[in-house]
Amino acid sequence: MKKSRRTFLSASALALSGLGVGLYSHRRGVRLPTLHWDPLAISPHFQITKLEAAYGSELIQTTALSSELDASFRAFAPEPSLTLISKRAQTLRLQINNVVLDAELEVRSANNKLTHQVQEEVDGTRRILSVNLKANQELNLSWKLEAQQSYSFASIGDSGGDKELAWCLQRAHALGARFLLHLGDFNYQAGDYARAIGLFNNSPLPVYVTIGNHDFHENGAIYDQFLREIGPLNNSFSIGKTRFANIDTAANFLPYAAGQRGALFETMRQQADFTETVAFTHRPLHDPAPEANNEHDIGSRGERDWLVNALKQVGAPTLLSGHIHIYDRTKFDGIDNIIAGQGLGHQDLIVGRDYSKMAIGQVDHDGKVTYTTADLAMPMELHCHPRIDPVKKSLLGGPHNDLIERVNQACIKTI
Repeated sequence: MKKSRRTFLSASALALSGLGVGLYSHRRGVRLPTLHWDPLAISPHFQITKLEAAYGSELIQTTALSSELDASFRAFAPEPSLTLISKRAQTLRLQINNVVLDAELEVRSANNKLTHQVQEEVDGTRRILSVNLKANQELNLSWKLEAQQSYSFASIGDSGGDKELAWCLQRAHALGARFLLHLGDFNYQAGDYARAIGLFNNSPLPVYVTIGNHDFHENGAIYDQFLREIGPLNNSFSIGKTRFANIDTAANFLPYAAGQRGALFETMRQQADFTETVAFTHRPLHDPAPEANNEHDIGSRGERDWLVNALKQVGAPTLLSGHIHIYDRTKFDGIDNIIAGQGLGHQDLIVGRDYSKMAIGQVDHDGKVTYTTADLAMPMELHCHPRIDPVKKSLLGGPHNDLIERVNQACIKTI
């Protein structure tokens, strides 16, 4: 009899236990099926050749793509900060990507506001800075949002890294979202990783990405690329009274509360109260498919039950997730689990009309979040991803032949 995935994972866990805890560190955790050690936390210290030191928060240092830049960074939360320490007078040219459109730059040195030392060019979510440093100076740059106000954010996952992802970003921006929570799986085919990073960096709105099960594999584990180009695997940020928690469920994890994920929950439990915590991750708590085929959830009952309890402890009534290429909203053991994995828009073809959805969160002045949906409204001509081929094949000979032919012709023109 073929064992189910859960049976296999349980057996694997027992086998690991039998071999002894020396096979893994309780503090760092172990990942299945890759057995990849939990990646280290992102360092707050940066390397800028001209400076004695540089450090920050809610930023990663990325590769500077222009010789005119001294350093380049990507924000993975709405209010990043960067401190520069220089022994000599000099001018630096810096780039900060993924900045919220309405974030305002504050510049301070020795507790004084010194905005005249920094010139900031705003190009959508990209900020280009010309920083005039004095000798023996420590200068702090930080981006701040206004006090709590009502706003909306969008969520969707499973987009791949090509035209469908580009549409998801444009659509979220057109819907007036302040930022997009990408729920993982932007890496389905060769070239997706590089294309996705380019699209994220040139997005019309900030994108905060949780890692998907397709996003750490490419002829081996590539967590380092995610950490270097996109952001941490686990982190939280807040806007006013609302907290957002990015939780890594890309691969099964032992022990459940170990590693950076466990440390994140421990930190959140100790933080001040928020009106609400919005948790987002890749794999959902449940699979709404019939019992015989419902194995596209988080993958382990133990991990699921731990996550449910952990979410309740930090005041997170909602978990946004992808992984399954549907939209579903189900109350699971007290957690409102919203699945928004329709980033490829496959179901538009299956039903022959706009059907795929983005999840939209509306945050009020008190930090309370309510959820609705918006049509993804993806043009049929964008369905040129190889993963659509099985869907198209299944629809041949039926009422959607004309639609499939239109998609095929459009794809030929884009090659």
